[in-house]
Amino acid sequence: MTATSQILMARQPIFDRELNVVAYELLYRSDDEPSVAKIFNGHQATSAVLINAYTSIIENQEPKKLPAFLNLPREMFESDALPSMSHKHLVIEVLEDVKVDSTLLEAVTRYKQAGYRIALDDFVYSPDYDPLLALADIIKLDILALGMDKVRANIGHLKKFRATLLAEKIETYDQLRECIALGFKLFQGYFLQRPEIVAGRRLESNEAVLLQLVAELNRADPDDIRVTDLIEQDPTLTYRLLKIVNSAALAMQHPINSVHEAIVILGLNEVRKWISLIALSGQKRKPPELTRQILIAARLSELVAIRLNSPDIPISSAFLSALLYRLDAALDIDREQLLTEITIGEDIKDAVRDGRGPLGELIGNAYALCDGDWANLPSAELDVYEESYLQALAWANETMTCLE
Repeated sequence: MTATSQILMARQPIFDRELNVVAYELLYRSDDEPSVAKIFNGHQATSAVLINAYTSIIENQEPKKLPAFLNLPREMFESDALPSMSHKHLVIEVLEDVKVDSTLLEAVTRYKQAGYRIALDDFVYSPDYDPLLALADIIKLDILALGMDKVRANIGHLKKFRATLLAEKIETYDQLRECIALGFKLFQGYFLQRPEIVAGRRLESNEAVLLQLVAELNRADPDDIRVTDLIEQDPTLTYRLLKIVNSAALAMQHPINSVHEAIVILGLNEVRKWISLIALSGQKRKPPELTRQILIAARLSELVAIRLNSPDIPISSAFLSALLYRLDAALDIDREQLLTEITIGEDIKDAVRDGRGPLGELIGNAYALCDGDWANLPSAELDVYEESYLQALAWANETMTCLE
């Protein structure tokens, strides 16, 4: 895909106070400032399709398009190169280093009158920004860079404006609670995708996947590939299956390198029994965004492994390794505890624990792309990662129809 090979993109979710995902900020690799223009130069329809691909999710088994936050350099404000999208689905971000003058204000006013929402990125208050603040709908404060004392001081200056406050770089639960108390309504940060770890939480699996598994396993001739695909749609269920394979009750301690291998070792009859027991035990729903992020990274790792076709990276291990890499957050348990409760190959264990080896490098790169951490991506393989990322997004959306 020519459009995707020109620029590297990822997305970071934006949450409301109830921790529902309400938008995505589109992150792009900007070695030079005009890079964002590459998205939009050319056919407007292609631009809209690209943005839609990055902002589509599945909720309640239905496709849904969320608004896209996109930061634009000054020259993009002064041109007419935005894609032909509904203004409801695009929030234009003004970068923090932009000079506020009559030219910029006229451009922002033009977009505002056209119905677009305006956000001010990484904002630090100065009276010079007052004319721009009068036009802004959303103000983003980087709480990590500012520190909470300066955050409070900025909020004091911003009270006379009507813009919604968005807190960026939230990394702890205490920061989230304090930002809610200060009046922030929107939130971004790694903490929101990596929940607070609480030991001893019960493992859960999704009812919809379990019911499909029960149906498939009770067919006269169940398909082990179909069973594998269904299990891989639920990260927690994958983990439980690995624990079952290595449980004391089965007296097995065999290193596992893929979900399909676990199914073969157990046998479909045993899998049917265990899945039925799990389904009967009753489960609660998991936060969908964390599941979605894990699925994207796992599928991305698998697709990249297929494309690179390296003898040092077993394709069968790529998905499982990336899934386990952040499963500690989904299960609210310590990562080391997670790794000790199942028996897996040493290469997978090293990759998940320390990011060691070619497999560790692969899943580190996958999560770097998902987090927008471009510095850790291999420049020679950027096209491979981005094309795989788009396919992983589409796959995750299809998969989430089973998880919502």
